[in-house]
Amino acid sequence: MDGQVTAQALVIGVGNRDRGDDAIGPVVVDVVRERFDDRYATGVVEGDLSDLSLSWHQDQDVVIVDAMVSGRPAGDVWEFDALEEKLRIDSGLLSSHGVGLAEAIELARILDRLPRSLTIIAIEATTFGQFDELTPEVAGAADRVVDRIEKLIDEKRTHARTRAV
Repeated sequence: MDGQVTAQALVIGVGNRDRGDDAIGPVVVDVVRERFDDRYATGVVEGDLSDLSLSWHQDQDVVIVDAMVSGRPAGDVWEFDALEEKLRIDSGLLSSHGVGLAEAIELARILDRLPRSLTIIAIEATTFGQFDELTPEVAGAADRVVDRIEKLIDEKRTHARTRAV
């Protein structure tokens, strides 16, 4: 794939690798990098999210993967189009950051710094203790999420090419 196509897709994993299931965002990015090499731009954010919107360009398709706590079974996957709807600040997306994901996205909206498409994929998590391991249910969601990311980005690219014709 050419450089222009690669630059159009960005996968960001949010979470802390040392806090159990909170590591799922970075783990998914690791799988994306392993499986697709340089096909997608990738990044990991383990700290403050206040400057998240500086990670992308307005012509990119962005997928953000993070842990969430909503009371659903561990490993359940939830997908949200952050351009279609405002993300509720109390959405259940886990934030161990000074500024959480919902706040960072709404700040990007206010600053007119949203990308072409912005999808949140949240994975239900249960354990966040210092140096806890990923639970098997959450770890098991990683490959399913990477499959979904590939399909989602391919759909966005096809739609973008159709619009350009």
